[in-house]
Amino acid sequence: MDRQSLKIDFETALAAFGTSQSPAGFLAFIDEDALIIDEDNPFIQDKKAFAANLAFHLGGQWEKLALRAWNAAFQVIGETGVVTSYFTLRGKPKDAGFRQRHGVMSLVCHFDTRSGHWHAGAMHLSPLLSHIHHASPG
Repeated sequence: MDRQSLKIDFETALAAFGTSQSPAGFLAFIDEDALIIDEDNPFIQDKKAFAANLAFHLGGQWEKLALRAWNAAFQVIGETGVVTSYFTLRGKPKDAGFRQRHGVMSLVCHFDTRSGHWHAGAMHLSPLLSHIHHASPG
């Protein structure tokens, strides 16, 4: 129940998201009662709705889809952990080309003493609009 264990559980979840077309490994990190604000939807979702959105994207829309975190910071206070990171959601849709969306993610996690693992009780993914609006000079 320290920063290192939070980092390991977070990175394990991201690795599962990025190496499989099944989001089950990533979703295992998300608490059953989690509240999620996803960069792809303008409203708060529960885990079931978030999983359905992932299934939509992975169910024939994309050849590949990966979530990568960078410059992640981890903080632990008691049984509560916070992960804050930049992210890149990148994918190859079946129609053509590829897509990337950059943003900031923040997760509030709790340590489950029964399983010995961290779980995200709240997750917020928000795009960095400056990457879109200021992508080209002039």
